Amino acid sequence: MKSPDSHSARSLRPQLQALRRELHRDIESLRGLRSVDDRGFEIDELLADLDRQLERSGRAAVITLVGATGAGKSTLLNALAGSKIALEGVDRPTTRHPVVYAPRDADVSELVGAEIEQPEGRDSEGEVRVVRYSGESGPWSAQILVDAPDMNSIDEQHRATVTALAERSDVLVVVLHRQSILEESAVSFVDAFAGRRQLLFVLNRIDEVTEESRQGLLAQVRELATDRWDAPNAPVLAISARDAQSQPNAHGWSEFCASLQNLARESAISGVRRLNAIGTASRIQSLFQRIEQDAGADIEALPGEAEAGFQTLVERCSAEVSTRLELRRADLCELLWGEAAKRWDGPGGWALRTGNIGSVGLGSAAALATRNPLLAAGAAAGALAADKLQQSVRQHRVTDVTGLMPASTDFDSWYIDTLSAARVRAARLTGSTDGLGLPSAEQARADATLAVAESWNTLLERDLPAAAENSALRFLRIALDLPVYGLAAWVMYNVGHGFVVGQYAGVDFLLNAVLILAAYLFAVRLVVRRGLSLTARRLLKDVISRTKEALGHRVDAISADLTRIRAERSSALERIGHLEDHWRSKLGATS
Repeated sequence: MKSPDSHSARSLRPQLQALRRELHRDIESLRGLRSVDDRGFEIDELLADLDRQLERSGRAAVITLVGATGAGKSTLLNALAGSKIALEGVDRPTTRHPVVYAPRDADVSELVGAEIEQPEGRDSEGEVRVVRYSGESGPWSAQILVDAPDMNSIDEQHRATVTALAERSDVLVVVLHRQSILEESAVSFVDAFAGRRQLLFVLNRIDEVTEESRQGLLAQVRELATDRWDAPNAPVLAISARDAQSQPNAHGWSEFCASLQNLARESAISGVRRLNAIGTASRIQSLFQRIEQDAGADIEALPGEAEAGFQTLVERCSAEVSTRLELRRADLCELLWGEAAKRWDGPGGWALRTGNIGSVGLGSAAALATRNPLLAAGAAAGALAADKLQQSVRQHRVTDVTGLMPASTDFDSWYIDTLSAARVRAARLTGSTDGLGLPSAEQARADATLAVAESWNTLLERDLPAAAENSALRFLRIALDLPVYGLAAWVMYNVGHGFVVGQYAGVDFLLNAVLILAAYLFAVRLVVRRGLSLTARRLLKDVISRTKEALGHRVDAISADLTRIRAERSSALERIGHLEDHWRSKLGATS
């Protein structure tokens, strides 16, 4: 018949698995914090201990006898087994290799496997002695008893072995004698497992002390259990294992066996394992509470300091970009004039399209035409070529976004100055000045350059053509072109009329007409460009405003990212800071 608590035992494993996954996510989100990494070994050891407990759920209970040299662990195991299965002797230490007393069908691989390190050059085979017993009868049915080496042995390998065995146990029977109660090595060993293993304290060899001494020693053990190991309810018993081998009614023996069976029987081991897991969770909680004390304030303050620093950096960067944009006003006007001219097919558009060099060259060519037509033609052609070259250089310059940004040395200097407080805090948290999502100077400069480029390219690709298309010129083009067409018609009429009547128009007449035409187109060009310059000024203000807005969006994105990171880590610290209560609630365990 199955134990009434068999369902509880079966449900322990999935419960622990779910809690372990939650804990893993929280701890992984905190990796990278210096205070976490500094305690990384201890954290990983506790997590590994939880994993071992998880793997052990559903297996036979493991009870390990631990104690100092001469405490009588082997004698106690022999008394429990009812036969001489462990070597008792005078030599110290007597137990050099663990003795495992296990049911025939019990899996003891974790106790004899390679995880328990062996001394260099020594074969692991035969290091752990396994004694099997029938698991169908007797007081230790479905339970594994282990006689471990001495925890205060001078042999480091013995200490490592007893630690490994204790990590793979459910219950530790701490065997003490009058000389080992306050021994530092024994006390510190129990320190490592207090809370995360069920403890049972046995004062052995009481046949060697008086009743008064016995009571005093028991009081010392109870005081240690309560004040140092936070185990006020752990059984503290006094026995003589040697007497118990021959006298079943020896002092304290029945009480000891009953206490041990109450902890290790199938109906109770699930609860023991729950409390062991909760005890390990409590250790982890204590670690992260100290981490929260070290890093919590910095985590909370970092986003605010970073946002304030980036706002100041944006103000400085925006002021410099605005200055550089103002210096490009002439280039912007030229671009706008060019865009407007593309949409004007008449003579006015041709005049608007001509640059200053071209205008001067054409004027010079007109002045030279009466004296040297060839030289005038060369002057006109050279002026137009120079004008094209100037336009090409201007086009290249105006599309160079990097020229709008502050010099990298200036930007880096501003970055260090405005973000010094946040960088110091990030370095304190992670060991890096750009940790926890705080962008480096290179990344911040790249983000700022991208924001400026997006704003400037929007102007060039959308706003400028739209302004040229929607300007008032589209309603004035015909009106401005009509005088040119009229002058051309008048010249053609006079040339035609002269040809018919035989009175040819002179060169002076034609040059005068050309000069009148050039003067008119120059006036049109001047007036139209003046009007478009006002539009360019407005476009420049828009791009400056859009640049500041884009830089602000970058700051908002950085702040949101830092705030998210802070919230994740603060929440993880908060959850781990209440880990014990959470696990008690989920596992249904009481203290």
